[in-house]
Amino acid sequence: MNAPKLSFIVLSYNYQDYIRTTLRSILDQTVQDFEVVVVDDCSTDASREVIRSFGDPRIRLIENERNLGGAGSYNVAVQAARGEWLVNLDADDWIAPGKCERKLAALARDPSIDILGGWVSVVDETGGRHARADEVEALINRDYQLNRVETWIGQNPLCRSSTMVRRAAHLRIGLDDAAMVRAPDYELWTRALAQGCRFGLLHEPDTFYRLQARGVTHADPVGTLLEMSFAKIRNLAPLAERRCLFDALAEMLGWLAKNAHIISVTPREASRLAGYMLTLPAQTDFPAFRESLKAEDPTGVLDRLGRFGLLHGKSHLPAGLLEKLYADMGAYIEARDYWRGQAALWEREARIMAGLDEAGDLPTGQATGSVLARLGVLEAELAHMRAQRDAYLADRDQWKVRAEGCEASYCAGLRHRLKAALKPLVNALRGPRGKL
Repeated sequence: MNAPKLSFIVLSYNYQDYIRTTLRSILDQTVQDFEVVVVDDCSTDASREVIRSFGDPRIRLIENERNLGGAGSYNVAVQAARGEWLVNLDADDWIAPGKCERKLAALARDPSIDILGGWVSVVDETGGRHARADEVEALINRDYQLNRVETWIGQNPLCRSSTMVRRAAHLRIGLDDAAMVRAPDYELWTRALAQGCRFGLLHEPDTFYRLQARGVTHADPVGTLLEMSFAKIRNLAPLAERRCLFDALAEMLGWLAKNAHIISVTPREASRLAGYMLTLPAQTDFPAFRESLKAEDPTGVLDRLGRFGLLHGKSHLPAGLLEKLYADMGAYIEARDYWRGQAALWEREARIMAGLDEAGDLPTGQATGSVLARLGVLEAELAHMRAQRDAYLADRDQWKVRAEGCEASYCAGLRHRLKAALKPLVNALRGPRGKL
């Protein structure tokens, strides 16, 4: 049997309400030289019955014996596919009838392309235009330069359901990391870029992308942070280093340091992530990477380097962290001063009561004189305590100003030293004609 031109990859998991529309949009393509590889990941609804109801021999249903997750199911489909091009389509999305014809025409015009993406139309669960369609489409439907490292630093600019991948190139770069849940597509695309695959992008919104609350990418922001960091450390950062894109390396470190969720990981994990971005150790797979974040650093050098990378300038601190730190410090100091004042008042009251008790045993004239004398002593002690508190607050504010000045001076000096250190290397790489 001859291999088809296209292999559609559809991953099914409890999408009985949508997968009929998905498969019908494939069968209605103007290009009919295809197969459809559907991998069902142990659905508990009627998804498999819907798939079988088409009765089309080009639709091949593969049923997982156990739940493998999205990345694992995708790997099963890639290994089973026979077409020259793999066409990704999620089981809740659908495509316009002429999508594949337009994509193949673009690939014929530029045979160097290995991965071709496209624009999307964002719909809701009912298939109508989503309330946030304009907002989401403004982020996805841009003229992204997908072959540049900088494009991939802070985001995944490709919607998977819009992509067509050359099967030979996919098998060359390898399958998804099956342990990844939040960003396996991002890791695959950045690995493809690092291994020399070329990207293309069609400005045709012929993929109908269903935006749903059940999406996994945004359900666990810390998991997404870790998986995207792994992809950067494994793929993007080494590629930037090979291309001498030092600004891109700095931008990756800034992306990590400014990520709002970096404060949700442990201090060791945060410094280890930054240390990896600076030292670029070889990474095998995501589980090993996760374990390495928790491992001891015998020399301490890696973690110290990571902390240095995270804290070398205010511009690289996580968004809102300084404000939160100052607010917490202010609240702590206010609470401490309040309770210190309360303690002083309670102590004063206790002393007065003790003085009154002692005065009660004295004759009336002596008792009055004794109480007044004790009150005078207590007032003097209270005034002394207030003076000490005011001196402490003034000293604290002075040190805060000095610390901020030292921090700014240190950052400026660090940037100057880094530029000076990198200049000879850049000049050497440029060569006598000033070109890389």
